[in-house]
Amino acid sequence: MVITRKIFVLFLLVYSLAPEAIGQRNKIYSNMSLDELLNIDVVVTASKKPEDLFETPLSVTIIKKDEISKSGVTSIPEALRLSPGLIVREITPGNYDVHIRGYDDISKNAYLTLPYNTSTLVMIDNRIVYSYFTGGTFWEIFPIDLNDIERIEVVRGPASALYGPNAVTGVINIITSHAGKQGMNITANGSLGNNQAKSATANIGYNWGDKTKLSFSGNFTERRRFNVEYFDYTTQSYTSLEDQNMLLWAAKDETSDEIWTFKEFQQQLGAYYDQDISLRKSGANLFFYHSFSEHSILDISTGAQNSQSQKTGFLNFATPLSQLNSKSYYLNSRFKQKNFNGQFNFNSGQDLSNYKFNSLKYTNIDATLEYYKQFNEFSIRPGISYKYSNYNSPITYSEPFSLTTLNYQFKDESRTMKSYAASLLTEWKPSPKLRIIAAARMDKFNINENYSINYEFASTYRINKNNLIRLVYSRANRSPFIFDTYLNSNLKLNMAFQPEYNKAQINVPINLNIMANKNLEFPVVRSQEISWRTKLKSNLSLDYELFFSNAKNFIVSDVYREARIVQQLNLNNEVDSIISMGGKGDVIFENFDLKAHQYGCSFTIIYQPSDQINVRFFGTYQKTKITGRTETEFNITNLNLGEIKDNGTRTIYASSFTNPTQWSEKLTPSFYGGFYVNYNREKWNFSTDAYASASQRFIDFDYNNVLSDYSGIFTNYFMDIKSNMVLNAKVSYRINKHTTSYATLKNILGSHREFGFSDQIGTLFLISLKWEL
Repeated sequence: MVITRKIFVLFLLVYSLAPEAIGQRNKIYSNMSLDELLNIDVVVTASKKPEDLFETPLSVTIIKKDEISKSGVTSIPEALRLSPGLIVREITPGNYDVHIRGYDDISKNAYLTLPYNTSTLVMIDNRIVYSYFTGGTFWEIFPIDLNDIERIEVVRGPASALYGPNAVTGVINIITSHAGKQGMNITANGSLGNNQAKSATANIGYNWGDKTKLSFSGNFTERRRFNVEYFDYTTQSYTSLEDQNMLLWAAKDETSDEIWTFKEFQQQLGAYYDQDISLRKSGANLFFYHSFSEHSILDISTGAQNSQSQKTGFLNFATPLSQLNSKSYYLNSRFKQKNFNGQFNFNSGQDLSNYKFNSLKYTNIDATLEYYKQFNEFSIRPGISYKYSNYNSPITYSEPFSLTTLNYQFKDESRTMKSYAASLLTEWKPSPKLRIIAAARMDKFNINENYSINYEFASTYRINKNNLIRLVYSRANRSPFIFDTYLNSNLKLNMAFQPEYNKAQINVPINLNIMANKNLEFPVVRSQEISWRTKLKSNLSLDYELFFSNAKNFIVSDVYREARIVQQLNLNNEVDSIISMGGKGDVIFENFDLKAHQYGCSFTIIYQPSDQINVRFFGTYQKTKITGRTETEFNITNLNLGEIKDNGTRTIYASSFTNPTQWSEKLTPSFYGGFYVNYNREKWNFSTDAYASASQRFIDFDYNNVLSDYSGIFTNYFMDIKSNMVLNAKVSYRINKHTTSYATLKNILGSHREFGFSDQIGTLFLISLKWEL
C-alpha cells in the first residue's frame, strides 16, 4: 500500500504528542517544529514500512514525482540519473543499462559478451521485474511510464535479505500513483522533437473519498537512431549493415567448405533490422484500490506492453546490436488484513529476437505472505515466498544447436525454475536514539543443490534531530539462471581454416557440447557501510556514505577440447602441409577463483535557499580491484605425437583448455554523479540537470578464436568511452489552471557514446504540452 506523506506526518505528530503512551521512544519528533514535521520525506523500501527518510537504516534516495516532472528526463531509467550511486548508460536512443555502485563486468553471466546488469533488483510497486533467463532488467518492456510514477526509491547496497536473491548491489522500487485527489483525475502529456522523437501519455481515474480508486493509463514512445551504422567486430569499425562480416567462419553445411556471408546468413535466417528505429514502445495499465477498513486494504493492477528495440544482447555472429520485439502482460495484487501483508503477481510474455535462436517465451509467478507484529520496543516480520519461472527458448532445447539449422521454432520443451523462501526481519529500539535491525532470508531452488542464504545487520544512532549515523553489514547473492543451468546443447560448426602450410582452406569440423551446470555456487557480495546524515541548516543537508565490499563465486564458461591434426611431412620429417583437422570438446560453466574488492564513497548535498530554488549535488567515487584474474589462455593439457606412417603422414592428438576470461575493473567509471537545479517563479519554471561519468573501457573477445583456434592466439576487442557529461535543460510555462507547455533540450553538449560498440547519442529538442484536471 502506498501511504501518503500527510497520513504519515499526522502519525508522527500524534506519536510525538503522546509520550506517556509510547514511552518517549520518538522524543526526537516532539522537538521538531510543525514546518519540520511537514517537510518529512516518507520511504517504505528500506525497512518494508513507512518511515522518515532521515531515519532509514540503509542508504536511500527518493526521486519525487515533482522532481521528475520539472527535470529534463524523459524515461524511467533516465530519471535514475537524479540519484547518487547509479551508473546509467544509454546504449541506443531510449535504451539503457543501469547499475548500482558498479561490479558491471564481473557479476554478469560470463558467457554473455556485454555487461547487462544482473545484480540490481528492480521492482514496480514491490513487483519484481527481472529476467531469470540470463538475469537483468529490460527497461524497454515496462508497461508504465513517467506519468504513472509517484516516486522512485533507490536503496544502495545489498538488500537480498529483504527482497531475495539478485538485490546484490541494491534495489530500485518504482512506486506508482493513481487518482491521488478526490473526484475525477486526468493527466495527458504529448511531446514532439527532432530526429522524429515522439511520445504521448494519459492517465484517467476517479477517487471515491480516498476509499476506492480506479484509474487507467496508457503511453507511447518512439526514438530513432542518430546514425544507422553498426559496429563490425572483424574490421573493428562502424559500417553499413550490408557491409558486415560474420564473426564466426561458419560453413553452410557439414560437407561444404563454402562459408556463410553476412548477407546470406541474414537472408536465410530472416534476421532483418528496422535500421532507423531504436525504440518503439506502448503500454496500458489499470489500477484499482479499495480500503475496506483501516486494517483491510486491496490493491490490484494489471497491464500489457508491446515494444521494439535495438540494443546489445546475445551474440548474433556479426554485430553487437540485435533487434528485439517484446510483448507481455502482468497482474499484480497486494492486500493487507490486520497484521498480514500479502502479494501475488503474474507476468507472461515473449521476447522475439531477429536471430530466432535467441528468442524466448516466459511466465513468472511470485507469491509472498508476511506477518508484522510490534512488541513495545521490538518488532518482527516473518515471511514466506514462492517463485515459479518458466522459460521456453531454442538455445536450451536438447536438440543440437547448429548454424546449419538456422530457423528454430518453439517446441513444448520449456525449462522451469521454482524456489521457496523463508525470511525474518526484526527491529529493536532500546532507546529513542538507537535502532537495531537484523534480517535473514533463505531461498531453495529446485534447479540447484545449494541454498541461497542472505542476511543483513543495520544500526542507526540519532545524535540529535539534525544528525544520524548508520552502520550496515550485509551478505547478498545472485540466483541461478535458466541459461547457465539448462544450456547443454551441441554447437556444431564447420570452420574454414587457412593454415600456414596450405594454399587452400581446410574444412575443420568442430563439435562442442555446451555443458551447463546445475550446481554452481551463487555469486555473492559482502558489504560494509558507514554513513552520516546531517542537516547543517534548515535549508541545507548532507548525506555521506563510505562503503566497502568484496565479491566471489564468479562464473566462466571454460572450453575443454581435443584436436586431431593430420600432417604431411617432407623427406626431412618437417611439416609440409596440414591434410585435415578436426576437433571436439566441452564448454562447461564453472565457478572461477576470482575475487573483487570495491571501496568508495558517495555524497549528496541538498540546498534550498528559498521556496523558489532547489539545488542538489551528488556523486560517487569508487575503485574496484580484481585478484585471481588470468588473461585469456590456451593450455595444452595432453599431447600425443603419432607415429610417422609410410606415406609420410602423422596424426597428432592434443587436449587443451581455454579460459576466455575478460573481466576488467576499468568498465566501472571511477566517478559518476551530477546535479539538479530548479527555479520556480509564478507561472514559469526553469530546470537544469546533468549527469557525468569518468572514462570506461568495454572489453569483448573473439568468439571465433575461443571456439576454434588451435594456435592459442586470442584477440580481445576493447573500446574506450571517454569521460562525458550529459547536460539537459527544461523551461515550462503554465498557460492556465489546467495547461502547461514545456521546451526541453537534452544532451546540450553534443553527440557522444556511452556504451561500448553501440550508438552515438545526439542532441534532442522536445516541445511538450500537458493538460491536467
